[in-house]
Amino acid sequence: MTVRVMVFASVKEDQRGPFEAAYTEVAAKVAGTPGHVRDELLRDDARPGGYILLSEWESEEQFLAWEDAPVHKQATTPMRPYWAGRVERKIYPVRATADGVRPGGGT
Repeated sequence: MTVRVMVFASVKEDQRGPFEAAYTEVAAKVAGTPGHVRDELLRDDARPGGYILLSEWESEEQFLAWEDAPVHKQATTPMRPYWAGRVERKIYPVRATADGVRPGGGT
């Protein structure tokens, strides 16, 4: 089942530019990972320095396999120096989409 992974994080206000550049570098490294569909970086302007990293995966199992692999830490290292405080990750199964297509090809 398709999942969306959301990582809620904060960076120091004066580090937004370097963090966003690091995110772009990381996203390029993750592209092509088995099960990975796409990534988006959302800026939460209601929270100073707030970001949401949104990724789409073909399944939770594929995401967790990547997250547990040593390549995960290596690939995401460029972003780590910019984190300010706790980073929280949540996984959400996709139940339906606006176009009516249900994950797995049903309607």
